[in-house]
Amino acid sequence: MTTAPDRATAKKALGIARETATTLAKGPAATGFVVTRKGVQVLRARRARAREDGGVSTPVRAPRTTRRSGRSRVLRLGLLGLVAAAAAGAIAAARSRRTELPPPAAEPPRLDTPVTGTSPQPQQ
Repeated sequence: MTTAPDRATAKKALGIARETATTLAKGPAATGFVVTRKGVQVLRARRARAREDGGVSTPVRAPRTTRRSGRSRVLRLGLLGLVAAAAAGAIAAARSRRTELPPPAAEPPRLDTPVTGTSPQPQQ
């Protein structure tokens, strides 16, 4: 026979399996909501347990005391200039490869069909 804690664990496992099956049947959006909800529950439980245990709070970053060097600014500006030059070169290359349109026709095309076998006679 099973003991009481085993029954409780089995009952909890069956409940989770039932909830998972119904959620998967509802679709991916519902699955995402359930997973998010379970994740939030786990995080809250861990936070509460950490407070009870007297856990250390999250560390706070110390304010930065050193200033950035001029070299890093120059490097950043150089990289920005390089990107700008590459973009300008790409635009110039694209414009140079652009094809010219043919000149407009002197007269519109004709819809009548020419008579085959006859050649035009020169006018005198």
